[in-house]
Amino acid sequence: MSIPPTRLYVGHYEEYDPPRHLGWAPAPTAGIYVIPPERMDVDLEDAGCMLYLGGADPLHVEPVKD
Repeated sequence: MSIPPTRLYVGHYEEYDPPRHLGWAPAPTAGIYVIPPERMDVDLEDAGCMLYLGGADPLHVEPVKD
């Protein structure tokens, strides 16, 4: 499955040392809480979702300059 490039705001970033055991392997080593731009007017804790990094799913993340 592929998701097209999407612009998101980063709410916060977490590192896990040791990796966080969430029930899948390999265990993620970091996570970023992302928020879609259209949801920025909602309570930020309910507006986005956590993306776990360093696990089995490939993710490509890069900063965007406007």
